[in-house]
Amino acid sequence: MAQVHDEVFGPDSSSFRDRLVQQLAEAPATVDAVVALAGTTPVCAARAELPPGKDFASLWGGGTLPRWRGRGLYRALVARRARLAQQSGHRFLQVDASDQSRPILERLGFAALTTTTPYVYDPDA
Repeated sequence: MAQVHDEVFGPDSSSFRDRLVQQLAEAPATVDAVVALAGTTPVCAARAELPPGKDFASLWGGGTLPRWRGRGLYRALVARRARLAQQSGHRFLQVDASDQSRPILERLGFAALTTTTPYVYDPDA
């Protein structure tokens, strides 16, 4: 999963990798990580955050290697994570999607409710 994340979102994902490994070790029921393989090569990856006792689950980190886009892999991982969320008792899904993902999600029945603007806090700035 981290290998796909590095290629799709940039090579500085060690903190992502560390947080995911920690979460899988400490609270495995709160996250599902899914990876699509071509043979033994990871080509698409994503995760679902599944907070216990909440109606909403959230979908994060969906990314497909550029040469594998347009083949339905991202869509398949959305469907897989939606089933996992439903099986764990979540009634609703939230996705903070990029402009690339938005059309795919809308075709799957998601509706845009608002937008977000990401910021990175630098205490030394």
